[in-house]
Amino acid sequence: MPKLPRIDYYFDVISPYSYIGFEILQKMEHQWKGVSIRYIPFFLGAIMKESGNRPPAMLPARSVMMMTDLQRTAKFWDIPLTPPPQFMDWIKKYRTTGAMKILLVLEEQDKELMLRAAREFWLRLWSRSEKIFEDSDFEIVLKAVGVKNVQEVIEKSKEEKYAKILTENTNKGVDLSAYGAPWINVLTADGEEHSFFGSDRFHLIADLLQQPQPLPDKLLFNQKSKL
Repeated sequence: MPKLPRIDYYFDVISPYSYIGFEILQKMEHQWKGVSIRYIPFFLGAIMKESGNRPPAMLPARSVMMMTDLQRTAKFWDIPLTPPPQFMDWIKKYRTTGAMKILLVLEEQDKELMLRAAREFWLRLWSRSEKIFEDSDFEIVLKAVGVKNVQEVIEKSKEEKYAKILTENTNKGVDLSAYGAPWINVLTADGEEHSFFGSDRFHLIADLLQQPQPLPDKLLFNQKSKL
């Protein structure tokens, strides 16, 4: 008997394209029927290192275009995104492993809570130009999404168990030939696997899964008004 199609969405909260893809996928989750979705935190820094890739922001010409492209894409999807002025300094100084392990702790408690926290991390960094790398940042995020036992979650995230899970998730991404984020692995009903890179491949995924094409609400409204 064929299995339900499944989307494995590998992401890191340092990645603005992971943020854009996350919001698109959250929207499509209500429109794509019979498709299960797993959101999988991994560490983009290790993915870059293992694949030999370089962050777009580290290449001067690409960095300028990336910021322009991000703002265009965010406007198209109506996503609140403003590149933080301190981004280059932050990515040279900090890693996101702490934030990703916070998400893994929350995932064990409640998947929806983990997703709310992931969105809050992105909003802090990519909408409000606020840090997401230290315990004080985690505390603010956890309180914002309604976590009661904030310090307990922060301390728990430092256990070896969560470092191991993050490494396993990252290694799985490496096995899938990931070289950036978001990395999307689609398992179709026939058992075949199909990998996609980036936040602009959902039209191809929709076609593969024979699901409605993704559109922002403004275009959906215009489409319906013409019917």
